[in-house]
Amino acid sequence: MKLGHPIHHPQPPEWAKGPNIEPLPLARELPPASSYPVDALGSIGAAVVQAMYTVVQAPPALIGQSILAAMNQVAQPYANVCIDGRVSPLSEYFLTLGESGERKSAADGWALAGVRTHQKQRMQSYEQDRTTHEKEMEIYETTTKRILSDKKLSPEDRQTQLLALEKPCAPVMPLLIVSEPSTEAIQRQLIIGLPSIGLINDEGGQFLGGFAMSPEKRLGTLTTLSRLWDRGEFDRVRVGDGSGSYYGRRLSLHLMVQPAVATSLLADPLAREQGFLARCLTSFPQSTAGMRSYVEADLSQDMAYQAYAQRVQALLTNPWPLKSEHELEPPLLFLSPQAKRDWIAIYNDLEAQLGQDGCYVGVRALASKAPEHIARLAGTFAVFEGVSQIQADHIARALHLMLHYLDEALRLWGAGQVKPELRLAQELLSWLREKLGPSRAISLTEIYRNGPAAIRSANTARQVMRVLMEHGWVTPAVHPRAKEAFELVVRR
Repeated sequence: MKLGHPIHHPQPPEWAKGPNIEPLPLARELPPASSYPVDALGSIGAAVVQAMYTVVQAPPALIGQSILAAMNQVAQPYANVCIDGRVSPLSEYFLTLGESGERKSAADGWALAGVRTHQKQRMQSYEQDRTTHEKEMEIYETTTKRILSDKKLSPEDRQTQLLALEKPCAPVMPLLIVSEPSTEAIQRQLIIGLPSIGLINDEGGQFLGGFAMSPEKRLGTLTTLSRLWDRGEFDRVRVGDGSGSYYGRRLSLHLMVQPAVATSLLADPLAREQGFLARCLTSFPQSTAGMRSYVEADLSQDMAYQAYAQRVQALLTNPWPLKSEHELEPPLLFLSPQAKRDWIAIYNDLEAQLGQDGCYVGVRALASKAPEHIARLAGTFAVFEGVSQIQADHIARALHLMLHYLDEALRLWGAGQVKPELRLAQELLSWLREKLGPSRAISLTEIYRNGPAAIRSANTARQVMRVLMEHGWVTPAVHPRAKEAFELVVRR
């Protein structure tokens, strides 16, 4: 149903009598995305991206992000990159932008099918182990009470018998993927569960718009995520269930988000200044919607996909380098002599572009971390491919990916800095186009009562409508029951 009151113009309105001037854009149009370097994912990764593109037909960059994030998650427990004593985890954070209908869920589903299957199998065993543990705990607690209440025992004998009891150890929660947790939930999972997990959500707006990223929690969440990326550790201060410092944890992250949601993050000064965005590898591929036809093929039977799935399964089932059941102790992964020379040259070249006249001055925070991103990506390739040393080819491939992410940052970070009033105006204009028919007037009251959630007062609605009028998208209109009303400008 269309909103607004019908308008009948016996004469063309004044605005229609003049020259047909095009309205001013509310935001600059994004330049085209750079090509995603699929070949940089290696023989297994590139082949599975091509196979998925043939069947799923999502944008190659979207599929590539899903595959690379999955590769990073299964590789991250096995090594730390070491360059001249500087040690870094392999963990990476990925952001992928895509509108609804871009088949984000399909790409994510195929990329992580092996991880989810492995988690399901381990969860079934965990439920059995937990039932056994509960029975063992009942016996332990009953025996403890009996010893404590036995008046025939001397204090020394009572202490001896209590020390002889072995308290049953609880089974480890085998959760590999979390999707919408709070910071506290992430921390708790890394304390009582596996020390390597992935924060994965193909509807990342659920996380970005959820409790963890609410105004009162935002700084704490970003700080915790950044510290996990930096060193794989965090501090936890709790009144109820204890405090402590925790080490040897790994968190990979991949959020697929709609552009409108991502804009709020890209424009967030806190996310920039705190450094979270500099730790994220972001891609916004060109849509393939409207150019897809159904393909009669079972991707699970494709040889390229099977080769990828087998490698994922091997890294999931191989024993992790553990210091304890909740703490990793990954070995150091070094660069070959040629790889290190190449990495140093890249480091120096990138640093030279951070000055006032450098090409990366606008994304300095990300570019300054680019050498570390390159080392982490190269380490991911080495582990995934079963190589014990980072080779020059791994560095070259990681560089190609990093150049794509730097290009995307230059393209997107500026777009994320659109003034809030212009973002609101664009949101309201989209709503008006959907709800308001031609030659209909809508009152200011209807706008702030029924319009977008961000516009819920007369003052805000008035300011946003003024922006739309100044840009030529709406004009004042006569309404039988309202002093302030508007209609969309119809261009001939």
